[in-house]
Amino acid sequence: MKSILSMASGILFLVSFLPYIRGILRGETKSSKASWIIWASLDTISLCGMYAKGTLNGQIIGAVLGAWVVVALALRYGVSGWTKLDVICLIGAVLGIFLWWLSNEPTVGILTSAIVVVLGSFPTFVTAWRNPLHENKVAWTIMFISCICALIAVPQWTLADAAQPVAFTIVETTMIFLLWIRPRFKIQVEALISAPAES
Repeated sequence: MKSILSMASGILFLVSFLPYIRGILRGETKSSKASWIIWASLDTISLCGMYAKGTLNGQIIGAVLGAWVVVALALRYGVSGWTKLDVICLIGAVLGIFLWWLSNEPTVGILTSAIVVVLGSFPTFVTAWRNPLHENKVAWTIMFISCICALIAVPQWTLADAAQPVAFTIVETTMIFLLWIRPRFKIQVEALISAPAES
């Protein structure tokens, strides 16, 4: 059952890129170049580390394939600019590789990548906070469902097995909040504020 869910999480994650890519090509989605370069690089580090530890899952394979396609499109159509946070995240990725090499322990690379994946998501969180319409709700929702499958499919709750699915779930859950829940809450608050006071 867990292997089926792991495969399903990978297929779902890969499928989630289709509406995202379509949104980019139509100009509806403004992806952050920085976030996607960081995500693709870190996902690749995680994939290599998980492969070395024998803990590969479907989600990380789907993530790496889709992320690099989005990077190629984001370089042309995405939001430009690098912040200090972006640079720090890239340094974190390099640090993860260095620590892995130094310790000869793939789990160090996996854990460092997982932490930096969450930190590297902040440029996209900011974009979604300021304008949720710049992100594709359908894509992020499918990614979130993929995360649920991946969490259930975790074979053992070790760092090597669980760090990547947990990090992805933190990112996707935050995006679900920013894209689906916060806008509705904001509308309700604004309606409440602008409602005429009863005499």
